[in-house]
Amino acid sequence: MRARVGDRLVIESPNADTHRRTGVVVEVRGRLGEPPYQVRWLDGGEGRRALVYPGPDAHIEHAAHVGGADAMQTMKRWNVDVVVAEESEGEAARTWAEVGLVAEDGTALRGHGMARKHPTDMDVPEIGEELAVSRALSDLSRQLRQVAAEDINDNTGTPWRPT
Repeated sequence: MRARVGDRLVIESPNADTHRRTGVVVEVRGRLGEPPYQVRWLDGGEGRRALVYPGPDAHIEHAAHVGGADAMQTMKRWNVDVVVAEESEGEAARTWAEVGLVAEDGTALRGHGMARKHPTDMDVPEIGEELAVSRALSDLSRQLRQVAAEDINDNTGTPWRPT
């Protein structure tokens, strides 16, 4: 992660009932734009500052820095909807997950995943959910790469060959 003064540090919410935090980087203390960052928080306590070592739930939104030419920044948000269902029969269980993505251009994709609990496995539903959702996200990722490959081919006339 690298930032410059003026960039925004965004820390996503770990759960649905709290909001993401956004702050402006006012000082970079690491080498070459690396953390830690002195941040002025924009939410709640306006002007409150903190020294931040960002975790995996954080990302940088770069400011449009001008370097001789006008810079432009655009941002889009894509939301992924996740639905998980479990079916038990005796000591066995199956967990299904479906993830959906609808982009602004109307592209709608759905990924599916499934996990099974063997009758001799411990009963830990979270494991089945995690496996089923990860498989559904993997399926969605594969579909999204296919859409990108088709778009590349349509726009360049050259098939995309992933490496």
